[in-house]
Amino acid sequence: MDFWDLTKLLIRRWYVAGPLLLLTIGATLFAAVTIEPNHVATSYVQLVPPSVTPKESDGRAHRPRNPWLDLGLPSLAKAAILTVQDQRVVEGLKDAGFTDTFTLTLDQALPIVTFEVIAPTKEQASATTQELVRHFDESVARLQTDYGAAAEQTITTLRLTIGENVTESTSKVKRALVAIAAVGILLTTALTVLLDAVIRRRRARREEGSRPAPTSGMVYGPPASEPMRPWQARRSEPDPARGRHDDPALEPVPADATIIVPRPEWPLRDAEGNRR
Repeated sequence: MDFWDLTKLLIRRWYVAGPLLLLTIGATLFAAVTIEPNHVATSYVQLVPPSVTPKESDGRAHRPRNPWLDLGLPSLAKAAILTVQDQRVVEGLKDAGFTDTFTLTLDQALPIVTFEVIAPTKEQASATTQELVRHFDESVARLQTDYGAAAEQTITTLRLTIGENVTESTSKVKRALVAIAAVGILLTTALTVLLDAVIRRRRARREEGSRPAPTSGMVYGPPASEPMRPWQARRSEPDPARGRHDDPALEPVPADATIIVPRPEWPLRDAEGNRR
């Protein structure tokens, strides 16, 4: 069954496909009105190296050097991201009423971390972003304090987005509408095809039951010849009303008629083709 045959089937069974399609349209419109779009909050935080790094041979006592300066700012940013994405931190955010749908991405060229938070409301998205940035700042400071880095060697964080960068995302609504419409169309097609098959099967059974059953012992063969009716007699018999035969070959010939006798083949030949 191709697309055209399926379309004709849906048109033929319109009393089934029509209400189902209307129900699908109604469900799609209801979902479009009731489903609220998500809100996406985006924030950027950059790691800033210390402005002054003391020389190793400045005459003062040896002081611990910040190892993250040798590893690089991206290394520290990646470590802080892993601490923020820890499962205990995520569960704590969820228990505190924040959303647990967020991503932290480190830029490939610069030590900039992008925070992207998805929440049902604008307030929750903004609050979750603030909490994640606070956790990130604390992780950066704690990772350096664990090594006893001096204050003048400490790497700091700078939030680049001052205000609230929150936008609406309709991707969830679009996905829901497409899913509802697709399921509705598939159910409409499947139920219509199933009902058509049931109707055809019942009709075939009804037609088969209406046929007479063959009688046992019946002999199949050519029908017996019936006796000839009076009006089926040979047409060559004379008609008393007309006084002549119906067969033109047996009509009486006038006396002055010219009779043409066929000329025999010469020389004469017998049945075997020999000359006589």
